[in-house]
Amino acid sequence: MTDTLLRQWLMLRHIPRQPRKITAQALRDRLADQGYSTTERTIQRDLLRLSGELFGLLLDDRSRPHGWSWDRDAGQLDIPGMEPQTALAFKLAEHFSGELMAPATLNALAPYLRQAANVLAETPSPVRTWPDKIQVVPRGQTLMAPVIDPMILETVYDALFNDCQLEARYRRRYDGARRDYILHPLGIVFRDGVVYLICTRDGRDGIVQMALHRMESAASGQAAVERPEGFDLSQYVQSGGLDFRLSEAPLELALLLEPRTAVHLEETPLSESQSLSEADDGRIHLTATVADTAQLRWWLLGLGDQVEVVGPDRLRGEIAEYLAQALRQYR
Repeated sequence: MTDTLLRQWLMLRHIPRQPRKITAQALRDRLADQGYSTTERTIQRDLLRLSGELFGLLLDDRSRPHGWSWDRDAGQLDIPGMEPQTALAFKLAEHFSGELMAPATLNALAPYLRQAANVLAETPSPVRTWPDKIQVVPRGQTLMAPVIDPMILETVYDALFNDCQLEARYRRRYDGARRDYILHPLGIVFRDGVVYLICTRDGRDGIVQMALHRMESAASGQAAVERPEGFDLSQYVQSGGLDFRLSEAPLELALLLEPRTAVHLEETPLSESQSLSEADDGRIHLTATVADTAQLRWWLLGLGDQVEVVGPDRLRGEIAEYLAQALRQYR
């Protein structure tokens, strides 16, 4: 590959899909960072010529600054071509992760998924039938994923990628009020089709989760993110940070379970400290140290008559009151 072709290829790879765009000057700077010095005029000349040869390469000159982008439906450029094994990996990711991702996220992967489907369709091998042999069934009631503005999703991703602060207008869940915040993005978590930005808010203590479908506007700032000392996203999630933690102190949970429910928890424990033993009445006695979260209460209520909360006393009283209220509604 000649230097000219390599430069053009690198240039094309830096061009985003609509509705985003990039200027010729920004492309020149990015190429310079990769060791390919050229002029802005050369970039413009190459792009004008390539736009006549490549489907989907577009110039947006309706507003300044003028910029280049790929059409949403343009095919994905790749050198070398996608191998069947890579295509299979994309299709498996679609099967396993599709229900976990918001529609805007899947749209961003659409060109790769289309290319993967084409490669598998043209592959005379048993590998192309693999996607038909796999199904993913979510636990619990399936809910439709909320709609996220694709521009907001892109802006949040960019801010997270570049460790930049984010200016956002957010509609609060509990009262519908709209508030403007300066956010410090720390990570993204996908949960049951909802995308959460894990962040801190300027001038406020504590780490919060903000659902992206409730963001009504977002703009990247120039200031760098201020990360809490020692923050680790994986540890935050594993410690129950996304389960609506109610207190920092853990719960010493004690339950009496019907045997058929206990089998499930024997295979998938609540925590590493979980212990199971048979009670005098034939039920299974479970003890475990767990995070004190709202999610734990929802889970216990979902088990219905399969579980009795023995301790702690405060939690037993809460569950009893929830069940009593439910019974009054049905009467």
